[in-house]
Amino acid sequence: MISKYAFRLFGDFAKNLEPYFPELKEELKKADLKFSAQEYIANTLFVSFLSFLVCLPFLALSFSVASGNFLLAYTSSITVAIILPISVFFIYLNYPKSIIKDREKKIDQYLPFSTLYLSSILSSGIPLSKAFKIFVEFSTHESIVNEIKKIINDIEFFGLDIVTALERAIVRTPSRKFREFLYGMLATIRAGGNLHVFVKERSSEYMLDYKRKLSEFSHSMTIYTEIYLISIVLGTVFFVILTSVISAIGGATQSIIPMQIFMIFVFLPAISSLFLFLVKRATPAWD
Repeated sequence: MISKYAFRLFGDFAKNLEPYFPELKEELKKADLKFSAQEYIANTLFVSFLSFLVCLPFLALSFSVASGNFLLAYTSSITVAIILPISVFFIYLNYPKSIIKDREKKIDQYLPFSTLYLSSILSSGIPLSKAFKIFVEFSTHESIVNEIKKIINDIEFFGLDIVTALERAIVRTPSRKFREFLYGMLATIRAGGNLHVFVKERSSEYMLDYKRKLSEFSHSMTIYTEIYLISIVLGTVFFVILTSVISAIGGATQSIIPMQIFMIFVFLPAISSLFLFLVKRATPAWD
């Protein structure tokens, strides 16, 4: 519904802006966003315009109350209200890139396991299109399953052959590794080679690379854990003991206790949560 209003208001202007963003069409395709480049630019302009309308009166009121000078408040609010929509425009316009990076990471994480599973399916000698169907039906690797589903749809609903379907998949996939894998399959099919042998060799390469990353992660985790225990946990304990001793000597107990409470109940849990989040983000995928 919002997209319709955005296109009505800014569709023509978005069409004029489209040549200035030549990569947007491919980015939307790789991000799996169901918009044309013109529609997405229109949505971006609409969101930016809304941010201007919403923020201008709020900023004008806030600045007038804070400064007491109407002219200064009006000038400041106009300036900020113009900068904000411009920032929103470029943030919204770069949103597909963040989706592409996230999708690429998920695909690359499960690629070693998916290729190994696909290799076992192809070992029976069935055609690639049927192997893809079996993979989609039984695999739990959602990120790669979605990519292969699109290949199956191209074959079954659009009547494309497997070569053309692979060519289309190579163009739209966000993952460089998966693109190279599909291109290798395509080259093997065209050359009349053994597809099972190719997939098996690639799965072995991906698995070796995965084991290397896992070893590097294990080594890094050892270092990070030592840093966390020494600098954060022991640092907090040392701070509490030191401030307790200082407060006992100087008699400033009332000013020290809030600092200790903040360190123990706010700072330490917050840093620990951040540490766990970063560890989870860096952890290689497990099948």
